[in-house]
Amino acid sequence: MDTYTHHIYCPDYIAGFQCIAGRCRHSCCIGWEIDIDDASYEKYRKLEGPLGEKLRANMCPPEEDSPAHFILGENERCPFLNAKGLCELILGLGENSLCEICSEHPRFYQTLSDRTEMGFGLCCEESARLLISHPAPIHMIDVTSGMKKKSLFRSKKHFSPELLYEDTFSGSRDDDEAEILTIRHEIFSILQDRNLSLGSRISAIEQKLELPGTDPDIPYWGAFLEKLERLDPTWDIEIGKLTDKRKIDVDAFAAMMVVTQRSFEYENFIGYLLYRHLWGALEDGYIGARVQFAILAFRLIEYLGACRFTENGVFTTEDQIDLMRMFSSEIEYSDENVDLLIEEILKRDGAL
Repeated sequence: MDTYTHHIYCPDYIAGFQCIAGRCRHSCCIGWEIDIDDASYEKYRKLEGPLGEKLRANMCPPEEDSPAHFILGENERCPFLNAKGLCELILGLGENSLCEICSEHPRFYQTLSDRTEMGFGLCCEESARLLISHPAPIHMIDVTSGMKKKSLFRSKKHFSPELLYEDTFSGSRDDDEAEILTIRHEIFSILQDRNLSLGSRISAIEQKLELPGTDPDIPYWGAFLEKLERLDPTWDIEIGKLTDKRKIDVDAFAAMMVVTQRSFEYENFIGYLLYRHLWGALEDGYIGARVQFAILAFRLIEYLGACRFTENGVFTTEDQIDLMRMFSSEIEYSDENVDLLIEEILKRDGAL
């Protein structure tokens, strides 16, 4: 009898990911509450020496309704982030000393009946940089052996483009999962057809799924985003641009992105959002609304890119990384904000 292996897959653009540590302009060690898993907490609690003493002085123990966590310092910095932007735990004890949330960030996982899919969230600027620096259509790679060896990208088995998201497998696949995978494969076949303009591909996806055209009312969505929970004042400035009355030539900006061969950045962004968020339909059944969420996100980020182009006369890759990172941090890393956007999409379509 064959032994079934639960495989782990991720998009190929992320191969080679490495935290840029002190070079990061938006450290995940600042402004985010850092929970400590039970095993790490016990290890930290028993550690001897000066570092052990500092750990015990800067941890809150677990309580009935909350896990253990680090006590953030001035400007919400992790107490172990030094002045050079480096982690004192890694410097003193090695990477294996990190608690689970620190060692896994910015990875996310979707565990399915026949495999696990992994990705890297765009709230990490290096993850965003890799996404928009990958001009070829994104494929999946099998990283199962690499995960087992704690070397994530040691195994790089590429699927052919026509098999994107449709790998062979041993074991059973849930019917709902199979439906989403089939739809996702159809969407990506259209999304990555570069014989068509990106706008034509989006229209074809909407027609394929019998979706109403994504609401282009940018000021409306800007006002809606202002109602959501927000973290960074810089994001307030960006979404304020969605509601002002300046004349922004989005078509000219889109043409510039085509001429400079950068429109694939938006193809990749839409693909990332679908890859991460379409699985939410297993819980709520809103496949179409989640596709519209990805398209709406693209339209908002494209508009903000056009605003920067209008303001500065240029639109750099750093601008793109910044916009995608902010959207990820402010919207998609908040389940509540994602749910509220999807609910509003459904209301605008008359589905609720």
